[in-house]
Amino acid sequence: MEQLRYTSESDRAYGAAGMAMGLVIYDGEEMLASICIDSDPDDMVSLVPEFYFAGNPGVSAKSAWNQILKNYNLGISMLISNVMCRYMVSRSSSVPAELKDILHELALGEGRESCQLDEDEIDRLFDKNYSYLTRVFSHRGVQSVAHDFASTLISRRTLSRHEVIEQLSALNML
Repeated sequence: MEQLRYTSESDRAYGAAGMAMGLVIYDGEEMLASICIDSDPDDMVSLVPEFYFAGNPGVSAKSAWNQILKNYNLGISMLISNVMCRYMVSRSSSVPAELKDILHELALGEGRESCQLDEDEIDRLFDKNYSYLTRVFSHRGVQSVAHDFASTLISRRTLSRHEVIEQLSALNML
């Protein structure tokens, strides 16, 4: 997907910042392992193995389903946050409509595959997250945190989960 490719190191840093912020905003920071701006684009944000495997024989089917749904929501929120941080914060522009459509298509595919959700269920989740994250990334305080985080990531290259949480602690005060 050409429209989602990073255009520069700064673009990568803002994308990674957005993903980390999306995790923190949706209380998923326990799923974060680390961030490395020098990794391949798909591997910049490392997540713990539990994010990818919610099954456990000792857990009820309902609990497993709820975890799968939560992880789906976190993944979609990270994707949306990546794009919003790159456009709304770094470029001071709105997300192009065609890019929003691409994000929606990705959400549809993943929602069907990982959760067997119906299109209307996916649409509701996507629209809710997109609207909320638009408000979040429009906030000047959030934008300031994103700028600082991206700058730190460019200079340090790699951040552990603890360092990410420390860097983004200001989000809890906004």
